[in-house]
Amino acid sequence: MSLGGFPPLAVPENNMTTVAAPSPAVDVTPPTETEPLRPKGRGGFRRLIRSLVRVGDLQLKIWLTHAKLTLQRMMIYAALFGAAAVLGLLAIIFLYIGVFKVLTDVIGLRPVWAYLIYGGFHIALAIGLVVVGTSILNKKDDDDDKHNKHDKHKHQHEPHHHSHDSANH
Repeated sequence: MSLGGFPPLAVPENNMTTVAAPSPAVDVTPPTETEPLRPKGRGGFRRLIRSLVRVGDLQLKIWLTHAKLTLQRMMIYAALFGAAAVLGLLAIIFLYIGVFKVLTDVIGLRPVWAYLIYGGFHIALAIGLVVVGTSILNKKDDDDDKHNKHDKHKHQHEPHHHSHDSANH
């Protein structure tokens, strides 16, 4: 039976249609003695290198993301600290105004005396800070000097051991 000029199909005995697979164009001849055997996993090393490069790239992206997050945190802390510093200075200014009002309006001092009290307080505070700061710094320098003198003094009084003594031989 012919369909439109096509030759009739041959049906195998089991009534299943078979489709011919295209033959591969790969040379399947075994290697000769002069031709060395090549390992089939030639691309394995390349895949390993590609994988390592990809892991390195991903790790770099992770580190950069961590660095960005750390920088953002630092910027937020700096902004909050700056805002706190400004608000703290404003609070000090308003405290000074309040103390001035108490001295002048409640106690009845003339403003000039209130200014002199403020000036005296700030001079005493500055002198106290300088004295405390220099004593702390001098104490640290004295401790360093004592430590260095102690080490030098210790090394001068240590007996020297000679392994080539004539009494021992």
